[in-house]
Amino acid sequence: MNSELSVAVWGLGRHAIRRVLPAIVQSQVIELAGICTRNQELGKAKAAELNCEYFASPDHMLSDDRVQAVLVTTPTGLHFQHGLRVLEAEKHLCCEKPMTHSYQTTCRLFELAAEKNVSAMSGLMYKYHPQFLALKRIIEERTLGELKSLSIKFGMPTLNVDTFRSDPELGGGALLDMSCYPLSVAYQLLTEPPELRCANVATQASSKADTDGWAILEGQGVVVDCQWGMGRAYQNSLQIWGAKGLIVCDRAFTKEDDYDSSLVFYDQRGSQSPVIQTGRANSYRAMIETFAMRLNEPEFFVTERAETEWCAMMTDKILHAS
Repeated sequence: MNSELSVAVWGLGRHAIRRVLPAIVQSQVIELAGICTRNQELGKAKAAELNCEYFASPDHMLSDDRVQAVLVTTPTGLHFQHGLRVLEAEKHLCCEKPMTHSYQTTCRLFELAAEKNVSAMSGLMYKYHPQFLALKRIIEERTLGELKSLSIKFGMPTLNVDTFRSDPELGGGALLDMSCYPLSVAYQLLTEPPELRCANVATQASSKADTDGWAILEGQGVVVDCQWGMGRAYQNSLQIWGAKGLIVCDRAFTKEDDYDSSLVFYDQRGSQSPVIQTGRANSYRAMIETFAMRLNEPEFFVTERAETEWCAMMTDKILHAS
């Protein structure tokens, strides 16, 4: 196979094993060069299973000429220092969301990427799924007329196992883990980024990291209502209310590969139209392949940078507003 891009995965947690590695293996345009993790037993076993290199250290990985790009899937609190190392080694960087834990450090990574003449991108996979692509087309065609509001909810039950998400030292907490999704949606669907009007971040008594949050943003007459949290019934939804109709998008952010995605449209009088089927897809594969295939398109990464920096700035503002 003539691969367009050879990548290494840095970090081998549950997410990388369940989502990222299978997406790479399925792809016809990227090649898995190797895996880097401190867990030698797991790393060697997974590398043998996938017929790739096991890198026992970041130095080993970053000095290997076969590695053209690195997918960073380590805990959020490590993204900045790991991203710096990838970019300093002049490798392309695709970093699990959020890019880093703050606006300042996010900007620094993009500045370094520009200095080294390599590309950097935050891994918000939902944007590459056919469901969201269809939704964007509907908005751009003004099927809903003038937009009035976006309502975005993302929540899940408390996990049965401890992960970095419950450790503030590793960048844990619902704000960093979840708010990037509704913020990204607002940036993607509105013609200009909205302004933060009010917000709150809360921590349940049993948790060391923040567990709940909400934010209200507004711009050009469109109200954006964002809610996220842990320790609640699972929800992953987006509603877009316009002058001429309403669209309900279930499973807006995370989906299994075999999930039959759709959009539900209600007209101006509230009558439901036939469901718009948007199909199945592996959004992680679509994201990584887009990253690989657009490396020679600087304007794509300029747009990605603008969105990622804006989301990081809003996340900082939400935290400070609380």
